[in-house]
Amino acid sequence: MDNAPAPAPSLRGPFSISAPSSARRTLTRQHRSVDVVGGMHDLELGYNNDHLINEPLSVTTQFQPYPSAGRGPLSNPASTSPGFWNNGIPSAMMYGDGMDRDGLLDYNHLRIEYETAIDKLNQAMNSIKTFWSPELKKERQLRREEASKIAKLEQLLQSGHIGNSSGENAQLRMEIASRDERIRQLTSILDDGPSSANNFSEVRVRELEDNILQLQSLLRAKEHQNLGQIDPSGRFALENALRRIDEKQNRINEVEQELTRLRSQRSGQPRDFTDKSISNHDVVTLRMKLERSELELCERKTELSTSQSRMRVAEEQSVEMRSHLQLLKEQLTNREQQCALLQGDVEALRQKLELKNEQMTQREARIDKLEKDLVNSKNDTQDKTEQMRQSDLKMSQLVGRVEALEANLREKEQELDKAKIRLLSHPDVIREKDMKEKIEQGEREKQKLQEHIDQLRRCSEKDRLEQQDTYQKELRQLQGNVDNLQKELQDRDVLLESQNEKIGDLARELGAAHKKLQDAMVDKGADELRQDVESARGEVEKLLKMVKLLEKDNNQLTTQCKQLQGAVENRSGSECGTLPKNDRSMLSNVSANGPQSALRKRVEELEEALRESVSITAEREVHLSQQKHLLHQVNTQLSEARREISELKKTTGNANEREQLLRSMEGERRQHLEQLLAMKQEAILAAIGEKDAHLALLEKARAPRDEIETIRRQKEALMRKLKQENERRALVVRPESAAGIASVGPGALTGIPTLPQPVPRQGDLMTASLDDDGEGIWA
Repeated sequence: MDNAPAPAPSLRGPFSISAPSSARRTLTRQHRSVDVVGGMHDLELGYNNDHLINEPLSVTTQFQPYPSAGRGPLSNPASTSPGFWNNGIPSAMMYGDGMDRDGLLDYNHLRIEYETAIDKLNQAMNSIKTFWSPELKKERQLRREEASKIAKLEQLLQSGHIGNSSGENAQLRMEIASRDERIRQLTSILDDGPSSANNFSEVRVRELEDNILQLQSLLRAKEHQNLGQIDPSGRFALENALRRIDEKQNRINEVEQELTRLRSQRSGQPRDFTDKSISNHDVVTLRMKLERSELELCERKTELSTSQSRMRVAEEQSVEMRSHLQLLKEQLTNREQQCALLQGDVEALRQKLELKNEQMTQREARIDKLEKDLVNSKNDTQDKTEQMRQSDLKMSQLVGRVEALEANLREKEQELDKAKIRLLSHPDVIREKDMKEKIEQGEREKQKLQEHIDQLRRCSEKDRLEQQDTYQKELRQLQGNVDNLQKELQDRDVLLESQNEKIGDLARELGAAHKKLQDAMVDKGADELRQDVESARGEVEKLLKMVKLLEKDNNQLTTQCKQLQGAVENRSGSECGTLPKNDRSMLSNVSANGPQSALRKRVEELEEALRESVSITAEREVHLSQQKHLLHQVNTQLSEARREISELKKTTGNANEREQLLRSMEGERRQHLEQLLAMKQEAILAAIGEKDAHLALLEKARAPRDEIETIRRQKEALMRKLKQENERRALVVRPESAAGIASVGPGALTGIPTLPQPVPRQGDLMTASLDDDGEGIWA
C-alpha cells in the first residue's frame, strides 16, 4: 500500500504541469566579463525547463518551495548518467498508435542531441571550473541535491507512467465490469444458500481484497498521472478526493482487521464438518460486507465518472503535449545556436584566462624583480650615504676654493680699479680725451660738410635737370630746323634738276647760237661778233663767281650742319642724318646753274639759319663751360673732404689701439668672472643633484614628510639661486653684444668707419654676484 513511487519534484509548485517559460525566447548573445555565472545560470534554467518538459507528468500532495531567483551554480543542469535515458520504455507506450511511435523517434533524436549538447556544455564547464575554485563547494552541494532529485525522476520513469491514457481507461472499465459481475454472482450465491456460501465467502473475500488493492494502486497511479496534467485550479478538489481515498483505505484496514480476528477465532475452535448450518453472526457480517461493497461500488462509479472526465482532459492535454514537442524542437535548435554562441564565449573566456595567467606569471616575475631591486636599492642607499659623506667633504673643499677664488677676484678688481685710476691720471689718457673731443668736433664738421655736399648735389641735380629740360627743348628745335633744312635740300634738288634741264636747253640754245654765230659771222662783221663774245664771256664769269660763292656758302652750311649734328649726338645721343654728297653736288649745280635772284634769296635764308645755329652753339658752349666749372669746384671739395677723412682715420686708428688695450683688460676681467660664475654654477648643480639623490633615497625608504619637504625647499632655493646666477651671467655677456652691434651698425650704414663707443663697466653688475656667499647657497 505504501510502496507507491514518490512524486517527482516540480519547479512550478504543487499540482503543476512543467511547461517552458522561454519557449519563444529570442537568441541574444551577451558578451560578459570573466564572471560568467549569470549567463550560466540562464542556460541552466533553460536546460532545467527542457528536462522538466521531457520528464513524465507527476502529481504531488506536498507544496514544494519555488526556485530561488538568485544566481545559480556552475553545475550540470540535468543528469548525464546512462540509466536516466536507457531505462526501458513503459509498457503503456506500446499500446499507442503511429503518432506515439513518431513521438518516440523524435524523443530518441532529441535525447541524442541533448546528450551532445550536454557533453559540449560539460567540457566548457570543466574548463571554467578549473579556475573558479571558490564555487566548487557550492556546486558539490547543489549536485547532491540534484542527484537526489534525478534519482526520484528515474524512479518515476521506471514506474512507467507515460502511456496511452485511452488504453488504460479501457482496461480499467473491463476490470470494473468483471468485478460487477462477480459481485452479482456473490449476491445470488448468498441468496441461494448460507451453507455453500460460508466456505466460498472466505475465498471470495480474499480475492476481493487483492482486487481492491490492485485497483487502489492503479487508481493512485492514474490519479498521479492525471493530477500532473491538471491545472493548479483543480488541486484542492484532487486533495479532497485523495483524502476520501485515504479514509476508505482506513475502513478497508478495519475490515481486514475484523477478518483476521474472525479467522483467529475460527482457527482456535475445532471445525465441525458435519454442521452445515450458517450462524446468524455470519449472515450479519456478510450482509454488512455486502452493504459496504455496494457503497464502495457507488463510490467507485462516481470515481469512474470523474476519471472519465479526467481522461477527456488528458486527451486534450496529449494534443497540447504534441504541440509542445514541436516547441521543444524549435527550442532545441535555438539551444544549439546558443551552444555555438556559448562556445565562442567560452573560447573568449579561455583566452582571457590564458591572458590572466600570463599576467599573473608576469606579475610574479615583476614581484621577484622588485624584491631584487629592493635589495639592490638598500645596497645603493648604503653606498650613496657613503658617497654623500664623501661629497660633503668635497663640497667643503670646493667652498674653500671658491672663497679663495673670490678673494683673488676681489684683489684683481681692486688692482683693476687702481689701474683705471692711473690710466685716467696718465697724460696719454688726457690726450686721448682731447683727441676724442677733436674727433667729435671733426665728426660734427664732417656731418656739416656732408650736409653741404648733399645740398650742393641737390642743387646740381636740380640745375642738371633744368639744363636737361632746356637741352631737350633746344634739341627738339634743332631737330625741327634740321627737318626743315632737309625739306629745303629736297626742294633744292628739285630746283637743281629743273636747272639741269634748263642748262641742257641752254646748251642746245648755245649750239643753235653757234650755228647762228657762224651764220652771223658770214652775215656780220668780225668786230661785232667779238663784242658779243666778250659780253657773253663777262656774263659767264660773273655766273661762275656767283656759283663759287654759292658753293662756299653751301660748304659752310654743311660744316655747320655737321657741327650741330655732332653736338646733338654728344648731348642727346640722337643721330641726325647728314647731308649726302649728292645733295652738295646738286646744290652746287643749282647754285651754278640757277638764276641769280633765287640764289640770293636762298643765300640770305641760309645765312640767317647759320647765324641762328651759331648763336645756339655759342650759348651751349657757355652753358657747358659753367657746368665744367661747377664740377671742378665739387671735385675740389670732395678731395678736401677725403683728406679730412684720412686724417680722421689716423686719429681713430690710434683711439682703436687704446680701446683694444682697454678691451683686452676687460676681457681678462670677464674671463675671471665667467670662471667664477661657472664654478658657482657647477657647485649649485652638484648640490641639486645630491638633493635629488637624497630625495629619491628618502622616498624609497619612506622617510617622514617633514624631512622630504625640507629637502625639497632646499632644492627649490638652489634652483632659484641657479636662475639668478644664469641671469647675472647673461648680464655679463650682454654688453659685449650690444657694443658690437653699436660698433658695426653706423659704419655699415654710412660707408665711413665710425669710432667705437666705450664699453660700460661691469663692476656694478658683478658686485652683487661677488657678495652672494653671505646668503648661504649650501642648504
